[in-house]
Amino acid sequence: MSSQLKHTKRKLSEIGAMLRKALQDELVIQKHVATGRLSRGLKHHVRKLVLNIHSSVTYWKAVNNPNFAKKPNLETIKKWVIDKGLSYKSAFPIWRKLQKNYGKPYVYWKEGNSLRRTDFAGYVANKQSEKIASELAPSIGIDVANMIAKQIRKNNPKTKVTEQF
Repeated sequence: MSSQLKHTKRKLSEIGAMLRKALQDELVIQKHVATGRLSRGLKHHVRKLVLNIHSSVTYWKAVNNPNFAKKPNLETIKKWVIDKGLSYKSAFPIWRKLQKNYGKPYVYWKEGNSLRRTDFAGYVANKQSEKIASELAPSIGIDVANMIAKQIRKNNPKTKVTEQF
């Protein structure tokens, strides 16, 4: 079926590139660009007519939603300790220390902060939703018209019906 919807799939890929650029721009606006790894790590792909945008960096959830970062995760600390070549047991005192110090604000107010400093992905999705719909609708229409034309030719070979594109 996805081969029948080639215009839609192509347009979804174009929309993915557009959303990736919009996400990168929003990260700059929200001043979430330190090293640029998060911005460079944003990728998109279309599979089975589903557009997925993901990041290769693991901390994007904390940037997108500071509540995600409010609790120390023991498993993550264990992995970090092992990666640093420290003893596995050293993760527990670090974890306890972090638990005592958590609860402080994730973001301190400074120049560039705004009320929309979190949920950069949701903000971009809401902002771009109408544009996405208006760009995607014609491609879906072409693909559906082509499928209908193909079915008419199949049912009645004498009928002269041409595909859109």
